[in-house]
Amino acid sequence: MTRDVFTDVIGGLKRADLWAFLAWQDIRQRYRRSSLGPFWITLATLLTVGGMTLVYAGLFKQDMKTFLPWIATGIVVWGLISGCLIEGSNVFVSASNTIKQVPAPLTVHVFRLVWNQLIYFLHNFVVIVIALTVSGVGISRANLFFGPALLLLLVNLGWATLLLGTVSARFRDVPLIVQSIITAVFLMTPVMWRAEFLPPGRQWVAFLNPFTYLLDIVRRPLLGEVPPMNEWLIVGALAVCGWGVALAIYGRCRHRIAFWI
Repeated sequence: MTRDVFTDVIGGLKRADLWAFLAWQDIRQRYRRSSLGPFWITLATLLTVGGMTLVYAGLFKQDMKTFLPWIATGIVVWGLISGCLIEGSNVFVSASNTIKQVPAPLTVHVFRLVWNQLIYFLHNFVVIVIALTVSGVGISRANLFFGPALLLLLVNLGWATLLLGTVSARFRDVPLIVQSIITAVFLMTPVMWRAEFLPPGRQWVAFLNPFTYLLDIVRRPLLGEVPPMNEWLIVGALAVCGWGVALAIYGRCRHRIAFWI
């Protein structure tokens, strides 16, 4: 069973031509008759960042120019995280027709979704560049950690998508539960606020939240900060433990998924 699961995952990775093509087709289909295409999302993100900076900088009494990069990086990176989790809970259900017609490992659709969300992230990355330029944040050696941090985040989003997609194929209430929880987690994660804004006795809300580390490990290099070692260890541990749980559950259910959907 274990060997079959690993073969499935490796087989899915090897079909990069298929899942990359399907992800791009998903985007083209969604914006087929649009003049701006996916850049409508970029425009919406830009407006959201501007509005949130105006409001939250006032609430927390922060300088708008220095607070802008914090909001921009937080919203864009959170968009990647939440997009994979929300869409991932329906990854097999939404691909039911393809699964029944195209002989390929089911993990192809997991990588397809993660790649799809990464493309959206890269479109929205324009907003981060604008925010950093306006705020005068220059290029530094810390930026070199952005690539490894983003890769580690994607590894975590991969197991989360696989796990949620497997469970949701059997229990259709899971996507609704995930969507509700993501909204609550968004408010409890320092996307638009800093942990130090909380009283000392309540900062545990941020420090015990795993999403804080998934977000910060990518955000810090963009802001010119090197992620501390404890963040690398925590996010790495999440990846190892998460893939272990996801593969165990997927291994028990993968032969039934086609019937459930």
